Amino acid sequence: MVCVDAWTVKQVLAIRAWWTVAVVGWIEAGRTGATLELPAPGFGWNETPRLNASIAAGAAGIDWTAVVSRLEQGYRAVISTIDSLDDRELLEPGVFDWAGKWPIARWISINTTRQYTTARKYVRRALRDSRSDAEA
Repeated sequence: MVCVDAWTVKQVLAIRAWWTVAVVGWIEAGRTGATLELPAPGFGWNETPRLNASIAAGAAGIDWTAVVSRLEQGYRAVISTIDSLDDRELLEPGVFDWAGKWPIARWISINTTRQYTTARKYVRRALRDSRSDAEA
């Protein structure tokens, strides 16, 4: 079932899982002072569509259960990471060099909850469309 941009529901969830895991990795790297290539090695911020397409293509060879498991593990890691951050780390801009002028809370929101919200809309629309097609 096509969900969005010719991606299946599984591919959309794989993309969301990737970003969830990525933001946790960025925070962990920031804590250790590691140098990061953001959003991922070989990709600039202006190339996120290409990055997402790469993630989607990689998801084709992964079974549904593995994608869901990765998303669930990423979610748990985000919650654990949030719990481990103090208020300054979470809310003040400039704590981690990679985050620039934005607080970590914003980075977490952009890469988790906001993406989950859009994914939910895409999946619901795909389900609604597939029911309409089946009824036609």
